[in-house]
Amino acid sequence: MLEIVYEIEGQTRRFLLSGGDVSIGRSSENGIVLNDFSVSRRHALLSERAGIWTIEDLKSTNGVKVNGEFAPKSPLKANDVLSVGAFTLHVREQPVTKSIAAKAISDSSSTFVRSIADFNRDYNLDATGSGSGAVVTDVAGTLAGRRPAPEKGREKIFEILVQVARTLIEAPDVDQILSKVVDLLFDFLPAERAVVVLREDSGRLVATLARQRGRTASEAAETFSHTIVETVVRERVAVLTSDALTDDRFEAGQSIRIQQIRSAMCVPLWNREHVIGALHVDTPLKTGTFTADDLDLLTALGNFAAVAIERARLQGRIAKEERIRERLARYHSPGVVEEIVSEGPAGVEKIRTRDVTVFFADIVGFTTAAESMSPEDLSLFLETVFTFAADAIFEQGGTLDKFIGDAVMAFFGAPIPQPDHPRRAVAAAAKLIESLKAWNVGRVGRGEPPVAVRVGVNTGRAVVGDIGSDRRVDYTVLGNTVNVAARLESYVAGPNEIVVGEETARLAGDAFVFEPLGEQRLKGLTKGLRAFRVVLAENGTPVRPSE
Repeated sequence: MLEIVYEIEGQTRRFLLSGGDVSIGRSSENGIVLNDFSVSRRHALLSERAGIWTIEDLKSTNGVKVNGEFAPKSPLKANDVLSVGAFTLHVREQPVTKSIAAKAISDSSSTFVRSIADFNRDYNLDATGSGSGAVVTDVAGTLAGRRPAPEKGREKIFEILVQVARTLIEAPDVDQILSKVVDLLFDFLPAERAVVVLREDSGRLVATLARQRGRTASEAAETFSHTIVETVVRERVAVLTSDALTDDRFEAGQSIRIQQIRSAMCVPLWNREHVIGALHVDTPLKTGTFTADDLDLLTALGNFAAVAIERARLQGRIAKEERIRERLARYHSPGVVEEIVSEGPAGVEKIRTRDVTVFFADIVGFTTAAESMSPEDLSLFLETVFTFAADAIFEQGGTLDKFIGDAVMAFFGAPIPQPDHPRRAVAAAAKLIESLKAWNVGRVGRGEPPVAVRVGVNTGRAVVGDIGSDRRVDYTVLGNTVNVAARLESYVAGPNEIVVGEETARLAGDAFVFEPLGEQRLKGLTKGLRAFRVVLAENGTPVRPSE
């Protein structure tokens, strides 16, 4: 049996190829998630036909390499090395363990092992085990037919699974789901102890909930066999052992001896091709407690629990995403917000150094004009100018940093990288001036003074990220690049002029015409720097080099 071994942020991950297609890509719905911009959303597909695994490139941006060679589609074997974007994946041979050497052990054995694939086939489910209604109907009908005793007849089986379905719909979070599932286990199975084990993002299995019949949650110990749980999760099988202490398959399990685990069942928490953990139940000091029908019922419960957990987690992610959207909408255009959320919003929260272009715009003569305005008129005036500025910035995919009195600060090139961020910043500045000139036509006609802005633009390295205190943070930029942009606007630019630094003029020179202003000595800076003015037409639109 083959497995894929790879590393993410210094931690080794393993994925066992145990049947069914497995997709590789950047988005979270893939079986193997490689969250990096070098990897496409759905980059490649691992599939098995006639016992042979292959990898197929799904028309990704950077392609797939097998042993250093680009391969649109290639069979896999042990020791192959795969390159997917910036990641290296190793194909390894996974030794077959004694517990999975046979899917079902003879009646004389104390242990019964049943694969999820066998469960799906026996209950007429599709290959992925999907469809909660199918699980309820098929499991309830089959178990009731095999075990018609009054206390657990057809009505009781349906009651169990309908209650689980209700849990799936009603439970609001993972903790409540786990608590209700364990309550159901004690109601309908002769178990004395139950533990829910979930897989963390790192791949480590952690006991999330432990319960003992007749005791409070705080009194219950985390009693389970690591050997059995790891086998169940790794191999996608359900295990029933009538006497774990005497079964040589688990002889290496120290926890079995210490915790006196005798009769035990363990099933994966499984939904389609994903195993997110395990349910482990046992009775100490007593053998032969559970039956094969109990194992099937627990397997069905494991499917319901996994669906409910993933549903709750999805709702949590959606709620978090909405909070992120609300915060990002203060800074970014709707298109940029969508891109940030889809590509991984956690990146917005990191502080990093980036090449950016910073934009400052300030209203000329605002202090004098504000003296003659009522508060209502002043508010409407600023709202109009700021709307022109925000629309111009968002149109070019920029980040609106803040309003400072009558000034606007923005930057381009973060959080989403933009190779042409100098051009975008100058285009936004020109659009702001063009909008103001068009607005001034109506203002002059009404006998109101025209409005003008000064704009400074500068390109360079800056610190970008959420910066502030424990109580308040802002997504902003810091550094000398920001200071120069502010001083170009304050001390060099005239009314309705855009003044840029040398690096901005160099990088955007193919899109705009720049007039040299010579070396400028700016307040607070020890060295002079070359500045340039953007050549604009009378209506504020930029003059293009071809003109």
